[in-house]
Amino acid sequence: MKKITLLFFLLSISCFSQIDENLLLYYKFEGNALDATENGFDGFENNISYVADRFGNENSAAYFNGLDSFIDFPNLEVLKPQLPVSFSFWIKYDSSDYRDRALFNTSFEEDISSGIFFNAQAASGRYSIAYGDGSPYYSPNSRRSYNSYKSVINDEWHNITVVVEGSQNMQIFIGCKDFGGSYSGFGGDLFYSATPGSLGRHDRELDFPADYFKGSLDEFKYWDRALSQVEILSYCDTLGIQIINEQSVILFPNPAQDVFYVNGRGDRIATIEIFDSFGKKLLSYPFQQESDIRSLPDGIYFVRLIGETTVNTKKLIIKR
Repeated sequence: MKKITLLFFLLSISCFSQIDENLLLYYKFEGNALDATENGFDGFENNISYVADRFGNENSAAYFNGLDSFIDFPNLEVLKPQLPVSFSFWIKYDSSDYRDRALFNTSFEEDISSGIFFNAQAASGRYSIAYGDGSPYYSPNSRRSYNSYKSVINDEWHNITVVVEGSQNMQIFIGCKDFGGSYSGFGGDLFYSATPGSLGRHDRELDFPADYFKGSLDEFKYWDRALSQVEILSYCDTLGIQIINEQSVILFPNPAQDVFYVNGRGDRIATIEIFDSFGKKLLSYPFQQESDIRSLPDGIYFVRLIGETTVNTKKLIIKR
């Protein structure tokens, strides 16, 4: 029992300690656009102001005015990696116009479909991640896109995590919940222009000015690797999003053998998902108090409890 408990503890610590592996840059926006990593990739600001963050701390989030606010990355090859890549940030949108929702492009150049860019789908208002192939025009033939089934939320802070591994392998987590999505576009491989990446702007129409983000941004992180499901789920516990209270839901027995039970606010949980220690989803089913786990071998698992507006992740040990 002591060995299992120690292994469980070490895995949890390891997951948190490795989350910053291959982290390219991290802008905390504490009154500036300085890079909090050892890389020193400080941003170059243009007409950025600083406002209160999601906790109400003044001068602790960057505000973009939707007209001419942006922050450029240093124009370095290391900040233009090939796939996979990941991003995480806190955001508060101030506008329902899709042109005001152009959040970033990792190689911003007008009239060229280049870099990895995050914005909103014009027709639906859904969260969208895509990359361009270098074509001097904008169309489905010049990009690869993934559009979440979740529409952009205005006037409230929420966390976004994005993972891009390939043309048919992208994910967008809103509040650490993957709502699913659909792919579009027929473009070629990811292409970078000779220009720097930029927060707060992206061009999507020829012969028209670029679109600029209107809203607030905080805690922007950029990795040149894919975050695993386990890392994302574990990361959620530290994000401060609305989750089920740790003390209100308990998995027992833990360690478990053939079944485990959920004790607490079960009425708030709609779905249960179980992942192995490598982040592979093994089971997904509607909420029930008793879960049969006889098909799973001994080991450490992550149980994700999903409600309508809540997500919580519990660690479960199976030992027979």
